Amino acid sequence: MNEKCIPIERLRSDTALANPYIFRISELYNLRGIDDVSQPHRLNFSALIYVSKGEGFHYIDHKRHIVRAGTLLTLGKNQVHSFAKERTVDGYVLPFNCTFLSCGKNDPYSDLMITALGHLNCIENIGDDIGSLFETMVKEFTSTSEFKAEIIRNLLRSIMLKVIVPTFQSEFNPISKTIGSSDFYRLKNYIETHFYDRPSASDIAMALGKSVKQLDKLAKDNSGESVKELVDERVLLETKRLLAFSQHSISEIAAQLRFNEATNMTKFFKRHTKVSPKDFRQLCRMGLHQK
Repeated sequence: MNEKCIPIERLRSDTALANPYIFRISELYNLRGIDDVSQPHRLNFSALIYVSKGEGFHYIDHKRHIVRAGTLLTLGKNQVHSFAKERTVDGYVLPFNCTFLSCGKNDPYSDLMITALGHLNCIENIGDDIGSLFETMVKEFTSTSEFKAEIIRNLLRSIMLKVIVPTFQSEFNPISKTIGSSDFYRLKNYIETHFYDRPSASDIAMALGKSVKQLDKLAKDNSGESVKELVDERVLLETKRLLAFSQHSISEIAAQLRFNEATNMTKFFKRHTKVSPKDFRQLCRMGLHQK
């Protein structure tokens, strides 16, 4: 692996695609060591982290979150996170593939749940009822019941639909009310897969079998942004991740993100953030950047 890159963490085995597993936070620190868990790494799956005791910090993308008992952290696929260098909290870490979360291709809530995971990241004071669902899930992981996987799926979906999705809808209202659109999810998924190529609205429209006008209306209705703005937003996020967590030079990052020159990336970045890539990286290294 290129040591300059952000390390990627994958699910531990193919069986985990169908059967998630759960760790205590303290167990994870003991198994992997502080240096490993505190190194920023990109997830190739989704995860929930529930803090049941203590107080400390957790880092998701380029933001530091204060966590304490009753905090629920949500991580979407491809997000970068790290635990604190000193363990001051305990609770549970539940990694899972979103195919497990879904009840099938006609699941009316699947796209909404996946979208909510990557948008929220931190929910405070979730309440004892959600804590109880986690405790029940922990017990179920040691069960020998033939229905174990389905019970865990339904407990996980209950957590998603009782707290994560409603919080997402509340914070992103009114946009999130229609974000469950399968066509919009296809659009977002295409951008996630192809953003390095910087596709135009016409490129994406052709790939999805829609007109540019239809696609822009779909984007506006579901996010309040144009297709170009959605692509730029994803490129900007990746730029921030690479500046904050990789050891690549700014020129190397610009080349990786297919900018013709590093100066073009700098102009793009400053237009969206009001700071230069160099200053953003320095702020992140100092732990001062929160947005």
